[in-house]
Amino acid sequence: MDAIETLEKDHHRIRSLFSELEETTEPQELQDCFDKLSNILIIHAEAEEQVLYPEASNCQGTGEVITKGYEDHDKGDQMVLEIKSINPSESQFKQKVKELQSFMLNHLDEEENDLFPKVRQGMDDRKLEELATEIKHTKAEVASKVVD
Repeated sequence: MDAIETLEKDHHRIRSLFSELEETTEPQELQDCFDKLSNILIIHAEAEEQVLYPEASNCQGTGEVITKGYEDHDKGDQMVLEIKSINPSESQFKQKVKELQSFMLNHLDEEENDLFPKVRQGMDDRKLEELATEIKHTKAEVASKVVD
């Protein structure tokens, strides 16, 4: 699995957790699912920022989407922090999760439709496989710090 496939697998898991959150009504299940989602978002964003984005900046036409990626990660982090301060039994919790979902799914689509094709075009298979290894190491390192 190369770097793009690794990150797309994360994207699939993020989408799946948002779907779970939509279908869940029990407060403790909402909290547990949101905790999983927020951890994955943090780990995934760190891997992109530490490994993919610096390398992808060498690929043609990626500057704007990388800059927006950093901004999106920052905004997503702020949205997650806001949701963490809300009790999952409050109606505002699900409303804020929906806002995060809309924002994050747009971000994932932009990466998949704009950034990832440019990276795939600008890097050879060997480089993408090396980055996958770096991404896995970074995710493991970050996970050890963020998972409660």
